[in-house]
Amino acid sequence: MRDLSQIKLFVRALPFLAIDFLIVMAAYAAGLLLRFDGNVPGESWDWFFWAVPLIGVAYLFSNLVFGVYRTAWQYGGLTDAFYLGLAVSLVTLLAFGINAMLEHRPIPLSVNLISGALILLFMGLVKLSPRLISGTAAPLRFGPRAGRGVIIVGAGSTGQLLARELLHNPHWNYRPLCFIDDDPKKKGVRIHSVPVLGNRYDIPTLVDKHSADLVALAVPTATAASIHELLTLCESIHVPVRIVPPLDAIVSGKAKPGEMREVTIDDLIDRDEVGIDLALCREMIEGKSILITGAAGSIGSELARRVLEFKPASLHLLDANEGGLHELRVELSQRSEECQIKPWMGGINDKNKVFQSFEAARPHLVFHSAAYKHVPLLEENPDQGFLVNVIGTLNVFQAARHVGTQKVIFLSSHAAMNPSSVMGATKRIGELLARSLGDERTKIAAVRLANVIDSRGGVMSTFWRQIQRGGPVSVTHPDVARYFLTVHEVASLILQVATLAETGNVFVLDVGEEIKIADLAERMIRSKGFEPGRDMEIVFTGLRPGEKLRDDLVGEGEALQPTSHPKVFAARGPALCPSDDLLRRIAETEMHLARGPDAVAAELHALARLDLSAPTAT
Repeated sequence: MRDLSQIKLFVRALPFLAIDFLIVMAAYAAGLLLRFDGNVPGESWDWFFWAVPLIGVAYLFSNLVFGVYRTAWQYGGLTDAFYLGLAVSLVTLLAFGINAMLEHRPIPLSVNLISGALILLFMGLVKLSPRLISGTAAPLRFGPRAGRGVIIVGAGSTGQLLARELLHNPHWNYRPLCFIDDDPKKKGVRIHSVPVLGNRYDIPTLVDKHSADLVALAVPTATAASIHELLTLCESIHVPVRIVPPLDAIVSGKAKPGEMREVTIDDLIDRDEVGIDLALCREMIEGKSILITGAAGSIGSELARRVLEFKPASLHLLDANEGGLHELRVELSQRSEECQIKPWMGGINDKNKVFQSFEAARPHLVFHSAAYKHVPLLEENPDQGFLVNVIGTLNVFQAARHVGTQKVIFLSSHAAMNPSSVMGATKRIGELLARSLGDERTKIAAVRLANVIDSRGGVMSTFWRQIQRGGPVSVTHPDVARYFLTVHEVASLILQVATLAETGNVFVLDVGEEIKIADLAERMIRSKGFEPGRDMEIVFTGLRPGEKLRDDLVGEGEALQPTSHPKVFAARGPALCPSDDLLRRIAETEMHLARGPDAVAAELHALARLDLSAPTAT
């Protein structure tokens, strides 16, 4: 079978062997004509007709040895050209050496060298011609091309790949105009026939000079600050900015060569890649029953995806959102056929439904993310905040204790620290429940989350919608600031917290630097090619009821302590009030929900401060 494939390879190579043989004959004939100024002696021609065919066979054999005929030359590169050069050079030196040993030389030594150079030149041209014909090499350009003009920021490997793809795919309707690079050594260099014309501060001038339609950022290591600076440079010229995915994203299949995506929220906020202990996570999840409340939400669905990676035996999804729950089950079922995916449709304030799902699932681990989270809505409807965020959380914890769940991770919020809103108060009460109801059999812990960048209904999605409508963009206060995490980062760190959790723990995540919301709004406006204040207004509407200017990282009387993970901290604070007092006060509040929103809100804030009346922990 192998012999047959070798024969087929040789048959396919026959036309190329014939062409190369003719090139050798023609090169030696040209060499003789050049050496003798066109008046070649008859003796030299006699030697030519018997010696050069032998030399030609030697060239063909050398090419075979070095794999020249196995190369797909429409994709040939430097390595292939090197082997061709090596094959030609060896035979040229061999012919020169043999000729040098002859006392009488009808073919002069110089002809061997002249012919060798011509052979290398013409063999190279013939073999590289498929690249030019197929368009896999930079095509020749003799005039302006049609399409939208693109200035590429970054003349590294990512920028070069983009330029090549744009040149080879004119149907994409883009044409690279020039490169921008801050390395002064690259200025004036041409890459794929595209010149490097300046640094980032030359962008406005070059955009105007070349009538560019787009600026493509091809610097994978660019920070949010760098992207913001680029957006600022481009705002006066009304040219949109696009991001070119890095090479590793293309190799992994997450992006396509030549892709230019819009600037996203993740690009505007610096967040480091989160590493977690995968072995511990796998040990905790693999082969186990896992239950997630609020599974159809932004965090819950991402948690479900991450959990599925560690091969649980079953994954139970509890949520009142019918459409979201159905879509999530379909998605997860397509990702894994081994894991049992079971949706439970219902709210956590439905005690019977919660206990039913826990009885059936018998989960080893529960991630409790179901909650109402919008501050203004809960200020107007504190009774619903109480029923879902407090009673619903109590239902989850009691059901977990009833079936003997090993660990429950409650997703709290920074708003629980020194709460000024109903939402924050309900989350604080959830933390008190987590600390008081857990025991050695069922360990309940809480983790406080910052704002999630890509959550549905968050500030960023609101800004995008306002920008798409043409503005204005509404910000509550010029000085309001928040901490932000990506949903993938949150999900990863929640898994890490679960491996560390013990009874009554409250964890706080490393949230990086605080970001002013007004600054973020400006960045997002600039990412669309607009100038804040001129093309699109930012209006300040005033703080909403219950809203803070800044998030608190720790509560009154608390301190943070490091854990084994650099991005996870444990909050140590006041001692607990008796759990019987907490449960009694919750029951009393539930009985008096009809007293009106103000009374319910006041009771929630009083409940949230119960632990501060207890003696301080030592």
